[in-house]
Amino acid sequence: MTKTEIPRRQLTVESTDLLRTTIVSVLTEMLKESCPCHYPRFRELATFLHDNYNAGPVFCADTNYLISSSTKKELNYLTETKRISDRGLGDYDDIVYCCSKCSTTYRQVTRQYSINFEFLYFIIEDKKFGKDVGEKVVRPFPLLQGIFGFDDTEILKCSKDYTLSDSKEFYNYLTKTVGQ
Repeated sequence: MTKTEIPRRQLTVESTDLLRTTIVSVLTEMLKESCPCHYPRFRELATFLHDNYNAGPVFCADTNYLISSSTKKELNYLTETKRISDRGLGDYDDIVYCCSKCSTTYRQVTRQYSINFEFLYFIIEDKKFGKDVGEKVVRPFPLLQGIFGFDDTEILKCSKDYTLSDSKEFYNYLTKTVGQ
């Protein structure tokens, strides 16, 4: 990808299903070894926020699905511990989750910029995880679905550190353990 190419795929039923199933597979694999909290690449993707790039409203579809899947009860990974409505950072209640394995806590923030543009991100509130199991973040960070927003100029501010990949590369990147 060049600096003027935006890492994103057309949102289709098929691409969304592939993203959803790949992320569930990633999380399931991480939970076998430890918990996703011990994977720097999980933490990086889960905390994607356009503000960190001094950009206007931009969201990463991969982040949205990662957070959404992480908070599903079926995985028995994150448990909701409280809702914050009066001092929330987002446009809805912020939700605090706790890891069932290491007790790390995350705040889920949801922002909405229009009826069709809503996104999630995590803030790590209390780091309880110890030594990393997963490999450190390496750029460019592969995404399966990509980065979206209203303005391509703003998206490009965020996209320089990311590239599109296939599901195998995305899975392998996120689940790679130290020394693997």
